[in-house]
Amino acid sequence: MLIKEIGEFELIKRMSAGLNATGRPVIAGIGDDAAVLHPPEGKVQLVTTDMLVENVHFRLNTASPFQIGWRSLAVNISDIAAMGGEPTYAFISIGLPRDATVEFVDEIYSGMRKIAEAYSVDIVGGDTVSAPQLVINVALLGEVEAENLLLRSGAKAGDVLVVTGDLGGSDAGLNILEHNLTVEGTEKHLTPTPRVREGRLLAKSGYVTSMIDISDGLASEVHHICQESGAGAKIYMKDIPLSHNVRRVAKLISKKPHDLALYGGEDFELLFTCQPDKVPSLAKKMLENCDTSLTAVGQIIGVSGSITIEDTLGNTISLGPRGYDHFAPSS
Repeated sequence: MLIKEIGEFELIKRMSAGLNATGRPVIAGIGDDAAVLHPPEGKVQLVTTDMLVENVHFRLNTASPFQIGWRSLAVNISDIAAMGGEPTYAFISIGLPRDATVEFVDEIYSGMRKIAEAYSVDIVGGDTVSAPQLVINVALLGEVEAENLLLRSGAKAGDVLVVTGDLGGSDAGLNILEHNLTVEGTEKHLTPTPRVREGRLLAKSGYVTSMIDISDGLASEVHHICQESGAGAKIYMKDIPLSHNVRRVAKLISKKPHDLALYGGEDFELLFTCQPDKVPSLAKKMLENCDTSLTAVGQIIGVSGSITIEDTLGNTISLGPRGYDHFAPSS
């Protein structure tokens, strides 16, 4: 059934069903001119937004509507996790082609509902318009105790750089899809897992000095932390955690496996800094509570702007950001 057969208002009614799943009190939600929410008591409000555009962030021939819906909310939840917070309310604006079917939209919202349920997010508003291609914009609110708020700006000389999980998996998944490789391993790209529990544990530990999520690649995120903290950094290539699948895919497409981790992006793992002596206890707690590994990949140095990497041969070279840039000249 085409959207135009039921009309905009019936579509909105259909999309709105079952979106306030957590039971969190809402004074007024979908149906009024604006949502009316209870402000968090004793906490600070977090706000983030991301836009996903067809053929820029996803392709309909490689991602299902469910996966697109899941991912559109996941990338925002990851931003809240990077601040040490918990996500609360989401606002979804979606641009749909006139020939889109109701069933297609149902599947997108099924993906959104699934991840919203998993992370206790209520979808309380948004907008729906016609567009030449599928566009999804999510604005997400979150909250965190003021004393547990983590920013990018607190890294200090002597801190170590630590990552959750392993890196390069999303870029490996993207390459599997783009090169039609007959191997498994697309989950981290299509249905990423935001590290909210991990972010909360790190925030509450009191040991973490700065944090960011890895959306544009490890190299780019290290640059962001150093820029905001007025520091430099050195990364050790041999310590970057890579899965067997990342190494396998890199070999199949004739790329260096570390490049997928450094420049591929969209892993949505967390990169944080802390004192070296705190890493063992944090790693132990992380495994026990979240079943997630921690790996030290580098260190913060006092020389602002000096960001280097030691390769597997022991050579130290300058490390450029080279993350994804929407407005970089096309090659």
